Amino acid sequence: MSTPDASPTDDDADAVATCDAARGLPRHRARALADRLYFLGFFALPWLWVLNAWTFAPHVDPRSATSVDPHVAKRARASRALAVGASVVIATWALTFYLGGASLFGVRAFERLAVTTARW
Repeated sequence: MSTPDASPTDDDADAVATCDAARGLPRHRARALADRLYFLGFFALPWLWVLNAWTFAPHVDPRSATSVDPHVAKRARASRALAVGASVVIATWALTFYLGGASLFGVRAFERLAVTTARW
C-alpha cells in the first residue's frame, strides 16, 4: 500500500472519481464495476442500479467531478434512469393492489394474483 507522499502509480494517476473514495478507483476497476452493476440490475436486481448510480455519483452530474470517464458516466446515468423507472413500476404495481384490490381486478383474479390471500 502506498503512502500519501509516494509518487502516484499508473493506476493512481488514471483514477476515476467515486462518491466515497478520496482517491477513486483505477480506471479498469471502475469500468468493470460499473459494467457489472449495470448488467446485474437486469436480473431482477434493480437495487444494483441504485448502487451503481450512487457509487459513481460524480459521473451522473459531471459538473462537480474532477476526473470523469465517459464509459463509467454512460453506465451511471443509464443506471440512474433504470432505477427511477423500476421504482415507478414497482410503486405503481403496489399502489394498484393496495388501492384497487379485489374491486379493481375482480375477486377471482385478485385471489390468484395476491400473495396475502389464503389458498387452502
